[in-house]
Amino acid sequence: MKKFLIVIMVLFALSLFAQQATGVVVVAEVNGRQVTQEELDREANLNRLLLQLRSLDERFYQVLTSTPEGLALLQRYKREVLNNLIDQILIVQIGEKMGIVVPKETIEKLVADELNKTLSQYNMTETDLDWYLKSANLGDLETFKNRLRWIFTVQQTLQQIYQKVTESSVISDEEVKKFYEENKEYFAVEESAKLLRIIVETQEQANKVLERIRKGEEFSQIASEVSIDPLTKDKAGELGWVERYSGLLSQEVEEKVFASPVGAIVGPMKTSGGWEIYRVLEKKPKGYQKLEEVAGDIRDYLAQSKASELWQKWIQEEFLKFKQSSDIKVYLLVDTQSEGGSQQK
Repeated sequence: MKKFLIVIMVLFALSLFAQQATGVVVVAEVNGRQVTQEELDREANLNRLLLQLRSLDERFYQVLTSTPEGLALLQRYKREVLNNLIDQILIVQIGEKMGIVVPKETIEKLVADELNKTLSQYNMTETDLDWYLKSANLGDLETFKNRLRWIFTVQQTLQQIYQKVTESSVISDEEVKKFYEENKEYFAVEESAKLLRIIVETQEQANKVLERIRKGEEFSQIASEVSIDPLTKDKAGELGWVERYSGLLSQEVEEKVFASPVGAIVGPMKTSGGWEIYRVLEKKPKGYQKLEEVAGDIRDYLAQSKASELWQKWIQEEFLKFKQSSDIKVYLLVDTQSEGGSQQK
């Protein structure tokens, strides 16, 4: 434990010396691209994390910031952030090899939009935000902008790489038809009926409804006037298409509705919701959705599946290969027990 504390003290001393000597502390290099302590601190955002933690649990905050175990955990966290940052740099670098470079103007426009959204959300000016960040020991406005610049650079690069890698994931009409024919069970539909419904509270009211229907009054007009059905009272009784076994109708009602011909009046029947009366407008037999009805969904599904396969293949065969062949040096000192003593990745 004492040895670890000495390592921490040495690290701190070396950091101070490097800052005085060069003004910049380099914690890693990725194919010659230096990663500075400032970049790492910006990505780790440790001050903000600790500030939030302290507001939630002062005791845990003290353990984390004043014990060897806590300091080791924070150091481990920074190493994980550094690993992620290295992967982000590799993404930008391999993007450049593929001819993908996000224009500076695009990044600045995205940063400005995000900044304005933040200022509007909290009703602040740039001066207010700069003051808040400094007072909370979270950097300053330029630090905030720089982090956004990097986030959007990685995001836009990754998006364009994905588009380039998956551009061949176009699905033909033949592929759509083939999937439909080979997976027809996915598109099976039960018998269904298009219904109007009226629900009233008592049998007496239901009998009066039937009498009005027999005299020629429109079912929809009666439904608008007297129905208490929460699903259909504001839609002139229209329940729409109901599939058999969907659970929307009670078993007794369902049996009678699907046993009745188009145009039939079914009911009144007593249910937990009241006294129900139905008109059967149309019926469809059990069968399959037509290809033209589901072609769009099939195409989207197949395109997403193919894009996912292409992307995973690119990660395994291109990105990981590029990462393994890259010259990555890590100078951030870490606990030798947790990191195996490696200074190079």
